[in-house]
Amino acid sequence: MPNYETVYIVKPEITDDKASELLEKLKGLIVSNDGNVLLTDNWGRKRLAYSIGKNKEGNYFLIQFSSPPSVTEELREFFSINDSIIRHLIVKMQKPAKKKRSGKKEQASAEPQPVAASPVPSDIQSSTVPSMPNIQDKG
Repeated sequence: MPNYETVYIVKPEITDDKASELLEKLKGLIVSNDGNVLLTDNWGRKRLAYSIGKNKEGNYFLIQFSSPPSVTEELREFFSINDSIIRHLIVKMQKPAKKKRSGKKEQASAEPQPVAASPVPSDIQSSTVPSMPNIQDKG
């Protein structure tokens, strides 16, 4: 099953209890359609980059899940019907997030590799370009 990530913004006047209830409904919707919830995170109240309606702030929530593709359509429908949610985004993840490892193999690949100098074409090798005089520091 593909992995997805959704971020949605809840109106600021919605209480924490109602926001938690909304999160549980979304998790139930995913699980009831043969999906697995991998991670949920409450990012808290943040100022919006621009006003959405009369809202200048919103409560951000993140859900990472794996599910059949049909679940995303049901989530979009749920987001559009619910008046408490002012924006949402669902993204298909290429690979699940992994912790970075620091090992010798990664360090070796990070070293710059020497690049072979390309040969100078014969028409440029001629003395068409004047040479610069040798300037020495006089002092």
